[in-house]
Amino acid sequence: MFDRGHKDSTASKRSFWLRRIRRALLIYVLVPYLAVILIFAVFQRRLLYQPSVAGNLTLLKVGLKPNDGIDIRLDADEGVILSGWLLYSQLHTKASKLQSPLVLYFPGNSLNRSDRLSDLRDFTSQGFDVLIMDYRGYGDSGGSPSESNLTRDAKLIWCYAIQELGYREEQVVVFGESLGGAVALSLWSGEPKNFPEPAVLILNSTFDSLPSTVAGHYPWFPFRYLLLERWLSENRIKFVDVPIVQFHGTDDQMIPLERGLRLSKSAEDLKWIEIRGGMHNEIPTLKLIEELEIVKESMAITEQTIE
Repeated sequence: MFDRGHKDSTASKRSFWLRRIRRALLIYVLVPYLAVILIFAVFQRRLLYQPSVAGNLTLLKVGLKPNDGIDIRLDADEGVILSGWLLYSQLHTKASKLQSPLVLYFPGNSLNRSDRLSDLRDFTSQGFDVLIMDYRGYGDSGGSPSESNLTRDAKLIWCYAIQELGYREEQVVVFGESLGGAVALSLWSGEPKNFPEPAVLILNSTFDSLPSTVAGHYPWFPFRYLLLERWLSENRIKFVDVPIVQFHGTDDQMIPLERGLRLSKSAEDLKWIEIRGGMHNEIPTLKLIEELEIVKESMAITEQTIE
């Protein structure tokens, strides 16, 4: 009798503690885990797109002069207006502006175009005009960002540069930083007959795909399977048949070096430039200027051949 009662008591205590452990796991592990997944699923676009909104970012408003460029407003679909600038090269007179090559600048996922004035001047000081448009919901552009919207807008901006501003395709350098690299590569989505042929595509601190990047940051969560945005750049870069230059910093914590390397291996004609100690939000200005000089020399040779 004593042994049986002792065994029942021991079993009862074991059952009691198992229930408490299961309850603790449910309350302190599983529920928070599922809550984090739910929050990510609901707010993922807010986490990806982090705009700085402004009411007015005209050239005069941000302290630029009329001779520095012109304000651009593009009517996208559904009445959404995209705002941006065409900044002129500092090496040419106003009468010869369209003879300057153009950098089509696709920025990263945060802030707005006014926060990139220093980077834009790096291009204009080297003899390039620069066209930059804020994404939907950024700066003083209307609408809300999404992969499909930004892809359509990228193609609209490209067509505007060629058809309305009058730049020839071989005069254009397409530049994308971070998420902007994915936006730039979206120009090579859809029908191959509509793919652009710029002088060069320059990528900085960008990634192969959003699912793989998210999985690398959060290996214990199934976020990659819940993504509304995919940004499969490693698929799109295969269709780029113009020279590509890709920069990536070795100390980039946001987009790790291996993500950039994975993207580079999917390309046919790519020059990989690894920036020792480079961080994510750093554009390697000196190296970039060297590459721009090479591009300008190539453009000059092309111009002479055409003449």
